[in-house]
Amino acid sequence: GTDVTLTILRAGEEMSFTVTRCTVKTVVASGVMLPGNIGLVTIANFNTYCHKETMTAVDALREQGAQALIFDVRFNGGGYKRELVRLLDELLPDGPLFRSEYYTGEVEVDHSNASCLEIPMAVLINDQSISAAEFFAAALREYEWAVLVGSQTQGKGHYQETYLLSDGSAVGVSTGRYTTPKGVDLEGVGLTPDVVVEVDEETYFAIYAQTLDPMEDPQILAAIAALQAK
Repeated sequence: GTDVTLTILRAGEEMSFTVTRCTVKTVVASGVMLPGNIGLVTIANFNTYCHKETMTAVDALREQGAQALIFDVRFNGGGYKRELVRLLDELLPDGPLFRSEYYTGEVEVDHSNASCLEIPMAVLINDQSISAAEFFAAALREYEWAVLVGSQTQGKGHYQETYLLSDGSAVGVSTGRYTTPKGVDLEGVGLTPDVVVEVDEETYFAIYAQTLDPMEDPQILAAIAALQAK
């Protein structure tokens, strides 16, 4: 609610703008119906509200008649472990969901209960599906709950902590690693889709900018075909 004046250097000229501070809430997950009673759920990240907004979108699509789901985690840079685990718990049956191994050697395993969502699923991934997005896709595939469509992911399996130094600088240090429910380390390896669909540069950036019609998206069309083949 307070004001701040920002001085901007634009094209060599200083300009001042007074703006009011406020909380900016972005949409984390949203859903849309596709032909063939297939629901598309786009998850931008696994930050706060991911679990809530994703399941709200899933429930709304099922009420509209969705008989299968596509989760789009392309260009999803990851987020909080707690949001990932809560969401996987809603989708998967009883069993391990996620493994954390700390630098001390301690291993923590998060589990799901028996309640789950039994509906055909596909997950869209690409080279910008990172960290939690990769583990989301990996868990669904390891349970044979979903088919993965798209392109190879990066493979980020370590997590970092930042330590401030006495001179005011800081250092980021990897202090542990994550693995899939079956204990697979994705670091530097990533995920290879079950259905590989590469796209050209123009299509890639149109997907990123969310300006491409879903029914003109080659990876979405491949996911639809994979679900229909089931």
